[in-house]
Amino acid sequence: MCKTDAPSEIPVVKRLLTTKSRQRGAAAIEAAVLFALFFTVFYAIVSYSLPMLMMQAFNHAAASGARAAVAIEPDAFDSNSEYLSQGVTPRVREVVGESLSWLPQQARNVVLGSNNGNVDVDYDSTLSTLQVTVSYPGYRDSPMIPVLRMPGIGEVPRLPENLTGRAVVAL
Repeated sequence: MCKTDAPSEIPVVKRLLTTKSRQRGAAAIEAAVLFALFFTVFYAIVSYSLPMLMMQAFNHAAASGARAAVAIEPDAFDSNSEYLSQGVTPRVREVVGESLSWLPQQARNVVLGSNNGNVDVDYDSTLSTLQVTVSYPGYRDSPMIPVLRMPGIGEVPRLPENLTGRAVVAL
């Protein structure tokens, strides 16, 4: 009885060993595919988070600048253009610059660069409203985090052309 059991067990063990060795390659391929998928998802989360954070920061900075503009007394200036150019615009730019002080220098240069940068202050005298717009033009062409081009998926992340934040306040 012992002699008949032993020979029948050997082919089963040998079959199991050869099946396991064949599966090692499949597991490596599955791991590589899953790694690529998980890396793409992780990269998308990280690379979408920065532009969203920047847009939220631009909205906050624009709102802070608009609130600071309300504190400037228009009667201290001779005309609406003086009020806007000498009183409101410099104060709004100062507050926006303080709000965006955490940005890297490259982004700060684009947003707050020379000649008023990309901080626009518009006064509508008919509605008595002041609109502050903070923008990062051309963000798609020069993003802070590089864009990956994944086969079958395309660009990760798919970015807007400009990042913009806007606030309107009634005066």
